[in-house]
Amino acid sequence: MNFPELKLSQTERDFNFDFAILEHDLSYFFEKRCLDYALEHINRFNHKIKDNLYNVRPLILKEALISLTCDLASVSFYHYLNMITFVNLRKDILHYLTTTLTNDDFMPLLESIVNNYFSNLDTLDIPIDGTRLSKQVALVVYYIDNHCDEPLRANTILEELTLDPEYTKSKFRKELGFTINFYIRHAKLQRAKQLLINTHLPIGEIAERINFYNSAEFARQFQKEFDIAPSKYRELNQIFYKEE
Repeated sequence: MNFPELKLSQTERDFNFDFAILEHDLSYFFEKRCLDYALEHINRFNHKIKDNLYNVRPLILKEALISLTCDLASVSFYHYLNMITFVNLRKDILHYLTTTLTNDDFMPLLESIVNNYFSNLDTLDIPIDGTRLSKQVALVVYYIDNHCDEPLRANTILEELTLDPEYTKSKFRKELGFTINFYIRHAKLQRAKQLLINTHLPIGEIAERINFYNSAEFARQFQKEFDIAPSKYRELNQIFYKEE
């Protein structure tokens, strides 16, 4: 199927290019939960395009906001967040964007969309910026993230990585505010969220797969961490997975 080409002025082409870069950056900051950086980039974008904004047709502005809305919803899915919230948020925003939009509406709507998506992030996730960690702590975090299906203990990990146990444990707590064993538990529960959404594995089998003591303890810790039972979390979020 061939779509008719939308004729754009040079100003509109420049706007689309600048907005595509912003959209990429906002998706990255959304994934990393960095609202301050997102708003900073929006301000830079506004400063760059404000003199020519009124030379861009409202249709082009609306398409840009719709694209961003869908992109943020997509990022939220692939990072195992609460999809019911994000699908409803996207539906509400897209419904609003089907109404008449003026050039004056663009920047306030852009900021509103970003703030709404960030405010609905799963606040129980632990944002970790590896670039700001010491080499030892970043290495431990990386190891846990990539081995969370395995039996994990702090001392075993540190021995495997040939790191000084007492020094690294102290540094880990100082830089992140919690212990290595706490993060192990958290990483395993995050992995469980992924399996609950993307598979039909029984909850007991998920607990076994992530090497989490036993199914009763897994359910108790999941409820404690996310304030929702594993079965209920699956029910609310498993809307895209279809069994082959």
